[in-house]
Amino acid sequence: GSGASTLISAGVGANVTGITENSTASALTVSGQITLANSVTKTLTNSNTALFTVSGGTTGGNASSILDLKNNSTTTSGITISTGSGSGSVLISGGVGSAVTSITQNGTSPLNITTTAITVASGGTTLTLSTTSPFTVSGGVTGTGDLILRNNAGSNNALSLITTLVNNTGTISNTGTGGDVLISAAIGSNVTAITENSSGYLSISGPITTASTLTLTNSNSSGSSLLLITGGFSGTGNLVLNNNSSITNGITLATNSVNNTGTITNSGSGSGRTLISADFGSNITQLIQNTTTSILELSGSNGSFTNANGTLVKAGTIYADTANAFGTGSVTLGFAGTASPVAIYANAA
Repeated sequence: GSGASTLISAGVGANVTGITENSTASALTVSGQITLANSVTKTLTNSNTALFTVSGGTTGGNASSILDLKNNSTTTSGITISTGSGSGSVLISGGVGSAVTSITQNGTSPLNITTTAITVASGGTTLTLSTTSPFTVSGGVTGTGDLILRNNAGSNNALSLITTLVNNTGTISNTGTGGDVLISAAIGSNVTAITENSSGYLSISGPITTASTLTLTNSNSSGSSLLLITGGFSGTGNLVLNNNSSITNGITLATNSVNNTGTITNSGSGSGRTLISADFGSNITQLIQNTTTSILELSGSNGSFTNANGTLVKAGTIYADTANAFGTGSVTLGFAGTASPVAIYANAA
């Protein structure tokens, strides 16, 4: 139609194999629950410019039932699924394509995206949790574009990326207003930056393979939320740490070793410290302190850090809490052509 919106508030039975929105002006909303048939595919299609919204959730079906979403239009979020009020979970197992710019969990049923990866949009894809029910991604993340994570209402770690590699060619940002976000999946070398700018922690317990340059940033203007990484680092590339906040230990690397083949540079603009309590591995080529405002604190056992380039303090201060904090390489204070103050304090924690 070409007039006002169309509403289907009654349930949609298992015998219906597909629903199509093909209007330029009349939005279609299905607020009744959609019932899936056993071992049958039910297809929801948007073939035009008006929105197609499903808010009643789904029920029925079995492990072989498929809900197939086809946004054949140019409309951003042309098919929007907002989970219902039932107790059963909602599952998306067929992947999410690059035309989808946002996915929001706003129901009482858990939302799980499994099996096949989310392909991020070129302009970025946002995952938002706006309720207390979990939002879990276990199918991985791929594509070219930025991934934005927003836990705006859920409890800590209710928004989580688990199991399968997160490896979009772009950045990962945590910008929510609620609880913590957890990434326990591995993060691949296509990710060039990870930023914490949220009221909750961004906790990464999966291993990270560094890009040619991987930049970690805490940009919080207030609060106490950390970018906390316990999964360790490997791969070939340089690691840049920018605690641009006033949060003590705003960037914390703990537990598993930091062992990228490349340099580690602390260069944040904030007054908060950066803490590395994880051990350094033998692949690190040099440790560089290059900020007069953000102290770098080392509390790991770094006997494996043996590169002759050692540690260079170009600007600012390092706190060394352990006897072998600097490994076996040289320690150089100051840098030719600069006049920045430099200092090292032993056991200064």
